[in-house]
Amino acid sequence: MADFQAKMAANEAVQAMTDERSFSRLQDTAAVIDVVLGFARSLDVKDWAACRRCFEDEIETDYSDLRGEPPQTVKADDFVALRRAALERLKTLHLSANHLVTVDGDRATCVSAAVIHRFRPEDGERFDTYCAYTHALVRTPAGWKISKVKQTVYWNTGNPDIHAGARK
Repeated sequence: MADFQAKMAANEAVQAMTDERSFSRLQDTAAVIDVVLGFARSLDVKDWAACRRCFEDEIETDYSDLRGEPPQTVKADDFVALRRAALERLKTLHLSANHLVTVDGDRATCVSAAVIHRFRPEDGERFDTYCAYTHALVRTPAGWKISKVKQTVYWNTGNPDIHAGARK
């Protein structure tokens, strides 16, 4: 009987540790998705300070499908300033879905599907992008921060001339 009780106690301890790790992984996954969604929302509401808080000080970017420029490493302040210049006069709606998050210690990757609607109010012109994003994130004392953004464009519709960041 004592052996059985010892085995049950050991199994309960292992289960408690497993439950704790699962809960921690779930918390990390939700926090990573929150950062990715926060970035998208910050663009739509033109909250540039909130946008900046989503990023490490330097980030790797790859928007080669949309812009035709090679991947690069940029200062987050410059990255946000470029988004601001390109989007400030447009109404936008960034939709982000199907988040697949992988957490490995203090690093995470979030792959998601996205649709970006861009509308120029003065003439009603639109430019929409249907794409996937891969965001790499790192855990910092201030929470998860994006360290890399890669956009893979499936297709675009509309007038790319309304968006300064689009390849003409």
